[in-house]
Amino acid sequence: MFITDFISSLNKAEFIKPILMNRMLLVEIRPINKSSYFLELSAEKSRELSSPPPKIDFLIEGEEPDLEEMVGNRISLKQLVSLGNIEIKGSYRDFLKFEALIKLI
Repeated sequence: MFITDFISSLNKAEFIKPILMNRMLLVEIRPINKSSYFLELSAEKSRELSSPPPKIDFLIEGEEPDLEEMVGNRISLKQLVSLGNIEIKGSYRDFLKFEALIKLI
């Protein structure tokens, strides 16, 4: 599963901690026609949540193959958004933070 591998890589990478030091980032990755993945990304430990948190900071929605390509860093989040393959909702700061995490892993 691409989310499990992503979370595992985040937790192993010590250089990621400064990016997530200021606050926890709650991300929902929503594949079309499938259930969502909820991620809690923080400096202490990142994890996949089993149930939706009360508030989401950043939402990414698209076809599952595109989401896998994005998380696997084979195509950037920015490119997928500009092509219209993925839709995002949230602040530009969270967009940049999440894209940086993907590129660094």
